[in-house]
Amino acid sequence: MAQLLDEKTREQVAEILNDMTNKVKFILFKNDSEYSEVTENLITELTEVNEKIQIESHSKDEDFEKYGLDKNLFPSMVLLDSEDKDLGIKFYGIPSGHEFSTLLQNIIMVSNSKVNFSEETQNKIKTIDKKIRIRAFVTPTCPYCPNAVLAAHQSAILNSNISGEMVEANEFPELSSKHGVSSVPHTVIEIFENDEWKTKNEFIGAYPEQNFLDEILKSVE
Repeated sequence: MAQLLDEKTREQVAEILNDMTNKVKFILFKNDSEYSEVTENLITELTEVNEKIQIESHSKDEDFEKYGLDKNLFPSMVLLDSEDKDLGIKFYGIPSGHEFSTLLQNIIMVSNSKVNFSEETQNKIKTIDKKIRIRAFVTPTCPYCPNAVLAAHQSAILNSNISGEMVEANEFPELSSKHGVSSVPHTVIEIFENDEWKTKNEFIGAYPEQNFLDEILKSVE
């Protein structure tokens, strides 16, 4: 496959990633689809831009349970911190288009152990004691989707009970149809009860921080 990032883009990405402090690692689960190939090549090119970024690829036959991934969705990927700790940050599908900026912001947040939420929001998210997952359905051309994904991912960083997930809606039409995704970003909040995930709340749009927090807290009441 041809190089995904041209030289100018590589230079811009290198400059952005100069803010990294510690290493990060992507764990990629792939099958033989083109989506998997593109995702692996994209992250591999990032490892060439900055040596603090690593990638570990697994075939579809590997065990997903360790990272709490949906074994039916490929490609799927988690982002680990410098101590190889799983923070609950997940990507289903290629983080391309506007989501490429999300990918870079996630790398910097995890590398520097810092989120952008206010201290008040952080403290409230840390109090959540139920196992939840926040799935943000997106498309590469949606300029508002990165905010929804970053909100989900920051929540995961702050609380080990939370899984924050980017789902590329076009790559997973069955899952998108299940949740009635017609506009993006479309956020689905689920709680793990009685050994299964149950949808508690859904909303469309990139909500401001306070509104996003309100929706999360309402879901776990």
